[in-house]
Amino acid sequence: MKIFYAADLHGGETAFRKFTNAGKFYKADLVIFGGDLTGKMVVPIVEKNGVYTCRYYGSTVKVKKEKELPDLERNLRDAGFYPFLVSEDELNRLNENDAELIIKEKQIEVLQEWIRLADERFSAAGIPCILIPGSVDDFYLDELINAGSFVANGDGKIIEVNGFEILSVGGGKPSVFKYPREFSEEELAEKIEQLAAQVKDMNRCIFNIHIPPYDTDLDQGTLYDDELKPVLDGDSLATGPAGSKAVREAIEKYQPLLSLHGNVHESRGVTTLGKTICINAGTDYDQGLLRGALVDVGADGQVSYTLTAG
Repeated sequence: MKIFYAADLHGGETAFRKFTNAGKFYKADLVIFGGDLTGKMVVPIVEKNGVYTCRYYGSTVKVKKEKELPDLERNLRDAGFYPFLVSEDELNRLNENDAELIIKEKQIEVLQEWIRLADERFSAAGIPCILIPGSVDDFYLDELINAGSFVANGDGKIIEVNGFEILSVGGGKPSVFKYPREFSEEELAEKIEQLAAQVKDMNRCIFNIHIPPYDTDLDQGTLYDDELKPVLDGDSLATGPAGSKAVREAIEKYQPLLSLHGNVHESRGVTTLGKTICINAGTDYDQGLLRGALVDVGADGQVSYTLTAG
């Protein structure tokens, strides 16, 4: 079986559209998405006296013609932001509760469209697709992820495809960012144990777990303090393991054929724990790139892989 895997697209429109075509492009038998569908931020495009202004990535962008707005909105969407057109007076009247409601509405609006598009394209290609939520994907989005008529929400389930069992666990572990879908190590361990007990053959089982195993080549990320500022190590950013001990222990204990992960964007790579091949495909969603992993499982159970970008 040939599998295409990607994760951590965080609202990036171009990257997601590439994802919905990736199965057909790579001639995959199965496509798996490893979590973090939604973006993290709404960017206001503020209108005053016919001029539209927004700030993102530390820069100010001004648009003086309304017909140029679609290009600005497209650039924001490709970077994983949610554009919000608003007058200066309206913006000044918004409070914190309004802001929370706006980002919720934007996440729902975009994710509804994404699930519809994924359904349409994967169904037309006849390629099964399994999705799971990541740490940033709030629980109110589960209804939307479950709404696909062809793509399947694998979170907390084992889904069998071509004789392979895909064991999926979404969400992350506690972090300084306090993302909405975070679980303690004990909770993660219990979730995996409950599913692993149902697996018929670990030699044909694939773990799809958003958070990577602790202290491996797949979980080395930038460290942040309690004020969400990067920690410095001399003149450089300090890095360290950000993965899950529960996930590592489960892989070492059960030794599935393959284990797929995301969450730590900059830690793209491949490692082995015992006989299990573990992959983090990484992400550059805000550059419009789709980073992924193409995995071939032979009839003899041998696994080969290529990290992809396009």
